[in-house]
Amino acid sequence: MNFLVIQHLDIEPPALLADILEKAGHQLTTIHLDHGKLIPAATDFDGIIIMGGPQSANDNTDYILAELAWLETTLATGIPVLGICLGAQLMAKAAGAQIFTSPVRELGWFPVYHTEETSSDPLFSQMPDAMAVFQWHGETFSLTDTMTSIATHPEVPAQAFRLGRGQYGLQFHIEVDQSMIETWINYGENERNHLGIEGIRLLHRDTALHIEPMQQFCKQLMHAWLIAIHDER
Repeated sequence: MNFLVIQHLDIEPPALLADILEKAGHQLTTIHLDHGKLIPAATDFDGIIIMGGPQSANDNTDYILAELAWLETTLATGIPVLGICLGAQLMAKAAGAQIFTSPVRELGWFPVYHTEETSSDPLFSQMPDAMAVFQWHGETFSLTDTMTSIATHPEVPAQAFRLGRGQYGLQFHIEVDQSMIETWINYGENERNHLGIEGIRLLHRDTALHIEPMQQFCKQLMHAWLIAIHDER
């Protein structure tokens, strides 16, 4: 199958997501919107992956507005889409949700919890309750009637949702490895200042504890997503 990857920043690649797809024999086409690239027709692909970035889904830049319009059409056609962090926020806004400052600035490792829909969801049924995931965001989104919540947190409820079959938004980053996390810490002066020396030390400790279980869940989720896409074709 052929997949389109949309990036918003060079240091936020699909990473483990791409590794899983390529090892399964699938083809990936990556475009960098922040480099001025145009989004091709979604119908040329079997699935779409939309990555994170420092932009906001509320930005009025030409490429964010164009991406939102493209997403509204793409989601309506039923094409499978997987959005990560900013990608999830863009999907949410395209589905009618509001984007706003998160009540908690989630930087580092935080647990996500089951909802009533988790156990029956084809991608999330194997997610352990209270699984620690890597977060790196300052905004969040509301949940509309068209969005099924499948992972949550008491302080930041919108953690993962499903729209149509194969259409999922994840606020957290299941794709990262340790080197990516270090790159983001070095890149993000604002995030470093927010965390402070002690916060960064705790982040390093938690990464050593939690990254392998999260990566294992990432592999399970991606294989389930591929099955859902194959069954849809």
